Amino acid sequence: MTKSQRLKQQTIYQVFVRNHTKEGTFLSLLKDLPRLKKLGIQWLYLLPIHPIGQLARKGKVGSPYSIQDYYQIDPSLGTSDDLKTLIQEAHRLGIQMMMDIVFNHTARDASWVKQHPEYYYYKDGKLANRIGDWSDIADLDLSRQDVRKALIDVLMFWTQFGFDGYRCDVAPLLPIDFWRQAKATINSMNPNTVWLSESVHPHFIQYLRGEGYAAHSDAEMYQVFDMLYDYDVHEFLTHYLEGKGELSTYLRMVQAQGYIYPAEYVKVHFLENHDVQRIHQVVGQPMLLRNLTAWSFFQPGIGFLYAGQEMLATRLPNLFEKDPIDLTIKNPEFYAFITRLVQVKTMPYFAATRKFIINEHPLQSHLIEATLTTPTNQLVGYFNLTKDQRKVYTSLKDGTYLDLISQQKITIHQGILNLLEPLILVVS
Repeated sequence: MTKSQRLKQQTIYQVFVRNHTKEGTFLSLLKDLPRLKKLGIQWLYLLPIHPIGQLARKGKVGSPYSIQDYYQIDPSLGTSDDLKTLIQEAHRLGIQMMMDIVFNHTARDASWVKQHPEYYYYKDGKLANRIGDWSDIADLDLSRQDVRKALIDVLMFWTQFGFDGYRCDVAPLLPIDFWRQAKATINSMNPNTVWLSESVHPHFIQYLRGEGYAAHSDAEMYQVFDMLYDYDVHEFLTHYLEGKGELSTYLRMVQAQGYIYPAEYVKVHFLENHDVQRIHQVVGQPMLLRNLTAWSFFQPGIGFLYAGQEMLATRLPNLFEKDPIDLTIKNPEFYAFITRLVQVKTMPYFAATRKFIINEHPLQSHLIEATLTTPTNQLVGYFNLTKDQRKVYTSLKDGTYLDLISQQKITIHQGILNLLEPLILVVS
């Protein structure tokens, strides 16, 4: 099985350590590992864990993306030994660890600012950043080979420490050939290292290019990275949910991924993360939320949960403050539903996907029907984006089919399917 095939059967769980628990430490996260193991996740992805800059800090505690020292750990999170214990226990449970690395910029009072001022980007002779509202950071100059070597040394350190993969912040803003250098070096240490590019919204790429800066498309990023976020389609989904766009537009963009990107492309199908609003706040209707969540797991790619999503959280943790999330399971039914979707994702159908077709239904609005085909099987997914049960006309033959989510038999009679909950039917 190839790396991309393995990834398509897995799920990432994103954690903001500072706000994951009341304590906000590695050891408090350690206590949550048994739950995450039962949830079924394969990857634990940590937001940046380094000391946060003081100069031009946003908020009282500051953004974890404003880093003072790549080799140190924020003391409020714990010690180096605490982190090692967390990684070792995660590995024992079969969970791989992913570190969020931020190589586009550092804090304005980072150790390198004094030690290596030549590493930085300057404008009008002053330390600067390319993005105006990122006022708490200063950009690095990756046209310099010494900067690239210093950053690759950071990756070597954390790979030796025990991390299995890297989520690379705003990776399209950095040169592709730097990422090739970094990947070649790190993969020589651990060929199973997994590389996730955050990627960025299409309009942001256009804006940066218009300002004269390099910004790489998703198609370019797949030259190096194993996985990319699906910001290329996310805004079209958001427009639909906000009543500003058509579902058909979003679905055509999703379908286009299958011919724009390499055959083995892997997308991270998130509904929320630390940069976008909680999906339960955007979608307050429970049945619509269940169908959208199931759709995100059905698409070929890797599953993704932001901590609290499984708890129906509606408030996004503040990136600049101490703001713990509530990990109380208030809705056991929804929690079990998420757990089941993570289980479904591990099934061999997803690794073996040869074809994924979204069927258009111009006369049946607010409906997603998609067919996933493997060399030996076919699944058909139905996702009802309304709050009510409805009759759906389908091209499937009359008969009884197994639904992978509910594990119940579903009957189609006279070409009609009664649909409320999301369905993933085994057709052959």
